[in-house]
Amino acid sequence: MVRPDVSSAAESSTRIIALHSYWSDENFVGPFFDRGEYLPDALAEINHLFRDRHTNDVRQIDVRLLDLLHAFKRRAGYRGSFEIVCGYRSAATNRKLRKKNRHVAKESRHVVGQAVDLRFYGWTIDEARETALAMKAGGVGYYPRENFIHLDVGPVRSWSD
Repeated sequence: MVRPDVSSAAESSTRIIALHSYWSDENFVGPFFDRGEYLPDALAEINHLFRDRHTNDVRQIDVRLLDLLHAFKRRAGYRGSFEIVCGYRSAATNRKLRKKNRHVAKESRHVVGQAVDLRFYGWTIDEARETALAMKAGGVGYYPRENFIHLDVGPVRSWSD
């Protein structure tokens, strides 16, 4: 069982999230954290939902990423599902994507389960980007042509396509 840091535990006794996988049409809706502990069954479902869409490889998603999404939801008053465009990416998939697209990072945080590309129901990515930038809580990438933003739990930084 993964234990949160004290500051995260104090934020909320129950953390609920709604996720939808764009490519597999799968959903997760429910708590992932309750009474000071992350919920192993919920995390397993989320890990599966975030799996590499090219290889079906599953990796443990960093709980700080889920906490970031939850904090985003609270700050913005966002009530919809997060539509996952890309979650975890295997190293092999990342290499393959880098050959096709110059914007794919060599040391992508997707490979270590610390990043997500997403869209929002009923929100523009411009609105989402502004909220994410204001949080100053990690990396924020803006991809208007593909209509998604990237969030990660790395250093505070931003970029656009």
